[in-house]
Amino acid sequence: MKTRRPGPSSSKPASRPKGKPVGKAPLREGVHVAGAVKAPRGPFSRMVEVAQAEDKPLRLTIKATEAEADEIARLNQIPAIVNLAASFELTAAGRERFQVRGEVKARVTQVCVVSLEPFERDVVQPVDVIFATLAQVERAEAAYARRHEEDPDAENIPEPPDPIINGQIDLGALACEELTLGLDPYPRKEGVEFVPETTEADDIVEVSPFAALAKLKQGREEN
Repeated sequence: MKTRRPGPSSSKPASRPKGKPVGKAPLREGVHVAGAVKAPRGPFSRMVEVAQAEDKPLRLTIKATEAEADEIARLNQIPAIVNLAASFELTAAGRERFQVRGEVKARVTQVCVVSLEPFERDVVQPVDVIFATLAQVERAEAAYARRHEEDPDAENIPEPPDPIINGQIDLGALACEELTLGLDPYPRKEGVEFVPETTEADDIVEVSPFAALAKLKQGREEN
């Protein structure tokens, strides 16, 4: 699995309240979308209560509106995103822990780094993320930092889970992050190759370091 990095709308809070229990929160006002709720946060937000998956897996499909997709494209600094959708399965994964599996799909327009031409490609990004309460996240982050401090070159250290906020997960924010992971940082249009500029062989003069030193020595003797 790729290392996750914050996308344009990370669901992690800047500061976390301590000592506050995470329980089932009342549904926010909004539009229900296949079990999720559209809430006014980030360019693409779909809140879901984890309590819905305590007894059995909860399957959801979310889709971005045209305006939401346009804003996500702007934040990712690419020309366009269309047909952004995600299918998720939310399941209980232990005490106050939940797992989100699924995939994010979209048709994106990027600019070729070679020809500078815009081109379209399909992004299909798999998702497998653990969510936990704030207290568990903080403990996991502290353990993660200790492991890195003890062995900065250590690999395969389990990443801390993402936080459950007030008993909810923002699946829209998760889809944004995973879509960003699926974008090629150096997009190249199919069939386009990079041809470096070359100098004619007759114009290339190779100078050995010994020849350069000899020339410097000769210059000093003449002076």
